[in-house]
Amino acid sequence: MSKQNQIIIAIAVIAVAGLAFLFAAGQNDVAPSVSASSSPATQTDTEAEAEAVPIDTSGLGPLEAPSPLGEVVLGNADAPVTIVEYSSLTCPHCGAFHRETLPDLTEKYMDKGLVKIYFRPFPFDPYATAGAMLAYCVPPRAQVSFLDILFKRQSQWIQAEKPMDALQAMAKQAGLSETDFVVCLKDQKRLDGIRDIQSRAAEELGVRSTPTFFINGEKIEGNQPLAAFEKILKPLLAGVEGAQ
Repeated sequence: MSKQNQIIIAIAVIAVAGLAFLFAAGQNDVAPSVSASSSPATQTDTEAEAEAVPIDTSGLGPLEAPSPLGEVVLGNADAPVTIVEYSSLTCPHCGAFHRETLPDLTEKYMDKGLVKIYFRPFPFDPYATAGAMLAYCVPPRAQVSFLDILFKRQSQWIQAEKPMDALQAMAKQAGLSETDFVVCLKDQKRLDGIRDIQSRAAEELGVRSTPTFFINGEKIEGNQPLAAFEKILKPLLAGVEGAQ
């Protein structure tokens, strides 16, 4: 690595150290049942019990109102059914969902324009926060593929000797320059936006673990198989052309 790159990464590490402080300081306002850590989430995280609970969708700001940072949309933005996903980029169960269940959802529903997913960050540690900030900084056309690679290579980058080096390399592949990488991680407005998404989800929707999904208002907690999603999706898509 060149001396210039080393300096850039060092600045980024300092920025993430600042994220760690801000993240810890703000936890009492977000999810009191979850303690903040400066280390990435590991396989010791517990998975939420399977649950699909109908909820009243009237007046649920976090679902109805646009994200303060804009929506990261997986699938066709005009799809009739919306899944809102709250995930942490270092959560192993979130990674498992993206590797195991999402491909089936994509093939059966998203590729046919029936379902879209709004990805909304719910980070539990500074590295997940940094990854989420970068997802909003990479070029829009690369957002989905950047998230995809973060989840698919999750165990590699969070367990790397220098996770920030790994994040920087993946961000560069997504089209983010080294300078913009640092600028992104020092952006207080973007950090505040992520904390706002998280706090609203925790306070108004009761999100306490990741991944948590809302399918047109119905809540699913944990990394569930395709059948758990189809239990809700099939009635919603009954009679819709292209739905099986």
